Amino acid sequence: MRHESVDGFRWRNHEVTRIEGFSDAVFGFAITLLIVSLEVPKTSTELFATMRGFGAFLVTFFVLSAIWYAQYLFFRRYGLVDRVTVILNLALLFTVLFFVYPLKFLFTILLGDPTMRHAKVMTAHGLEPAILPEHRPWIYLIYGAGFTAIFLVFALLYRYVYSKREKLELNEFETWETQHSLRRFLFAAALGTTYLGVALVELIPKSNKVAINVASVLLFLVVAGLFLKMLHMRRQRSRKKREWQAKDAGAPHEP
Repeated sequence: MRHESVDGFRWRNHEVTRIEGFSDAVFGFAITLLIVSLEVPKTSTELFATMRGFGAFLVTFFVLSAIWYAQYLFFRRYGLVDRVTVILNLALLFTVLFFVYPLKFLFTILLGDPTMRHAKVMTAHGLEPAILPEHRPWIYLIYGAGFTAIFLVFALLYRYVYSKREKLELNEFETWETQHSLRRFLFAAALGTTYLGVALVELIPKSNKVAINVASVLLFLVVAGLFLKMLHMRRQRSRKKREWQAKDAGAPHEP
């Protein structure tokens, strides 16, 4: 294993493994599914109609890229290819493929209508609502479940790595960074569960607007709290990294 330090963390793998090659193919296929159009527009009208989906494609592309980079960083840092890692990685890839279309659909609607109440699309039966009122809670439910599942898998991956910290010979900073990553992904998964809470409130029969508004306010407070916590964790990581680098620079090294 190579142990050159990258961003303060030693990388234990510099080669593309079969599991990473397969993962890259899956992510590439997922991005292909997001392409605005498979055909070149034949008229300017078709061109502008196609470009209307560019915003949703851009946002979803960056979401998938962030997930890919998090997975890439995990394999570079730890280099694990055992059975548990393979199973959890397959669960991650399945979740990405399953939710790629709902994710793009959600952002397509949100960019034009943040409340998801007024967007309309032209169908063979005329102009119809993009999302029926009775389907809106299920949209929240699907998105929340996908968001939670992805970051929960990452949390399980880092929890497994932490249990192997002695075998991987993690130093003090790497152990702390592994724990920090585990907490970060758990917080992200908790954020996804807040969407599930709002969806469940709206699914309650005869739920009134007061209950829905209260749930929405709680959702905002939870998101704001998690965001502030994430900023605190980022500052804490930067401080810990500087402390470790200063300590490592002052320590004697073997020739």
